[in-house]
Amino acid sequence: MQQMFNTPLYLQIREQIFDALRSGRWAANDPLPSETKLASEFEVSQGTIRKAIDDLVAQNILYRHQGRGTFIRRHDEQQSLFRFFNLARADGSKPVPESMNLHCKTRKGLKHECAALQRPTGERLIEILRLRRLDGQPVILETILVSQQLFPDLNKRDLPNTLYELYGDEYNVYITRAEEQIKGILPDATMQHHLEIEKTTPLIEIQRIAYDLHNQPVEIRISQCVTGDFVYACSLN
Repeated sequence: MQQMFNTPLYLQIREQIFDALRSGRWAANDPLPSETKLASEFEVSQGTIRKAIDDLVAQNILYRHQGRGTFIRRHDEQQSLFRFFNLARADGSKPVPESMNLHCKTRKGLKHECAALQRPTGERLIEILRLRRLDGQPVILETILVSQQLFPDLNKRDLPNTLYELYGDEYNVYITRAEEQIKGILPDATMQHHLEIEKTTPLIEIQRIAYDLHNQPVEIRISQCVTGDFVYACSLN
């Protein structure tokens, strides 16, 4: 296999393996063929195959089982939810949030929004506003922004609790990582209304940018959270 200009060979192989996964060549929890077989199929060294697989493992697309090999990870609803959902009870347990979609509309993207998503200035974006409840309490008000070109007709769909699973199943956009910034704020009138709080209630605001397998930003998510009985919990490796 010839190396494309400026594209490391292992990344080309990673993309081809990932394309095979998306096409359904291997099902969830199936074992991946051995490195020897894949090296022969793609006409590259086992080292190149190993590096491509390492990258897919790191991005949670594949997983290794010691002594058994490498397998296709299943991304079901709960896995998709809890991988990126960080509010927990004080004992560390994570309740499943219930979501209510307040609106889903298209609008012209602001300059800083398009820049964050690496889209052309003024491109049409889809804006989703939803309220999330934990243990029956209104706890999170979320604003989600994505490119309408990348997710056509998303605003016309019945939106599930976990959007990341929908992105993968319907648009072949797989979220592999996210970057977050957290700050303390006081609520505005909209937050007070939906979260059923007073204007002096402190909130934490989580600003997230989610990235796909190609390390491209595909979603902005801004969440205003009433912590109260909940804490922000994350693991750092």
